[in-house]
Amino acid sequence: MSDSQTPSLLNLFTPPWSSTPYGTYDFYREIREKSPVYYDEWMRTWVILGYDEISRLSKDGRLSGARIDAFHEQLPADVRADIKPLASALSDMMLFNEPPRHTRLRRLIKPGLTPRFIREMRPTIEKLADELLDRVVDQGHMDVIHDFSEPLTRGVITRLAGVPDRAAHLLENWPGLLHEFFTQSRAEISRITELRDAFDEGGQQRRDGTGTDLFTRIIAEQLQHGDFTDDEVFANFLLLIDAGQATTTHLIGNAVLALIGAPDQTELLRERPDLGVKAAHELMRYDSSVQFTTRVALTDLEVLGRRIPKDDSVTLVLGSGNRDPRHYRDPDRLDITRPAADHLSFGHGIHYCLGASLAVAEIDVALRRLLERTRGMRLVDTRPEWLDSINFRLLKRLPVTFDRG
Repeated sequence: MSDSQTPSLLNLFTPPWSSTPYGTYDFYREIREKSPVYYDEWMRTWVILGYDEISRLSKDGRLSGARIDAFHEQLPADVRADIKPLASALSDMMLFNEPPRHTRLRRLIKPGLTPRFIREMRPTIEKLADELLDRVVDQGHMDVIHDFSEPLTRGVITRLAGVPDRAAHLLENWPGLLHEFFTQSRAEISRITELRDAFDEGGQQRRDGTGTDLFTRIIAEQLQHGDFTDDEVFANFLLLIDAGQATTTHLIGNAVLALIGAPDQTELLRERPDLGVKAAHELMRYDSSVQFTTRVALTDLEVLGRRIPKDDSVTLVLGSGNRDPRHYRDPDRLDITRPAADHLSFGHGIHYCLGASLAVAEIDVALRRLLERTRGMRLVDTRPEWLDSINFRLLKRLPVTFDRG
């Protein structure tokens, strides 16, 4: 990128950055050093790239995550009508609301996701991981995404969310709903409609607390003492699936890819499985499956001397902040002993990911089981394919070969 060019996140669609924003070419570093806060003319958003600024703005009440309705209203009438079920579901999620509604919606799920509950889930995660590896260890090859991480996270979330057996297939190859919405895709509308029909079948048991699924257990007390609508309950059921499946699937995939490229760290983790939780956080810092999040300015504000007007879009580039050398020493080096639990991948402030502890547990278990049962994992394709997206770092596939552990 020459000095005369206006930087844009859209450059991430072009070589050499289309495969990675880090490393040799390091798009993030180049634009961060040139202008850590700038207005992206092509994306029509203010872009924030530094760790300290992202961390501070993530907790700043002058920025709002409630952006679904405004975007939906700007669409052509036919598109707006077609994707209304998706827009309605997203707008009822806690993630896309601000206090006081955000506080009320978060109260629906937060009390149920306790450390004790996550510990109780761990044997389920371990059993699922072992069953999946049983199918592939003797053959010496697999696709990490399709044979392991996707069915693992799908199995966990199917049990957690209480998806009926007859509807379990609807969680296969789950897309990121936010990506679908902002690309104005109609592809997942029928899936959401079918899932809502299956979800509503257990509505009465959920309301009176007699349901036996884990989701009912999580929300039972709040549902009986709160004023949550069926639409709100369903929307945050979808959020649990969306964040718990698609995001975690690719956190595991990206982690495996990173470890293949860092054999010294792989061996250290194999020798020191007690580093699993710390390694999970470092791997999320190193290559998060979510690269940025967007807010709307509720008032004029100033960031590093740049004035951001009210109602302007503000994009916090988490992937850049996670590699900011002002905050992390030697940020492009994977170091599983690094105290990296302050990474930006789960967000900060009131929008900190409720499922963070579950995601860490899944990554920890997945990597432990992989390292216990395989040796010498190698890439089949040295240039992995990524989903065509600048916001999400999602591998299309990750075929590998290995020796049996």
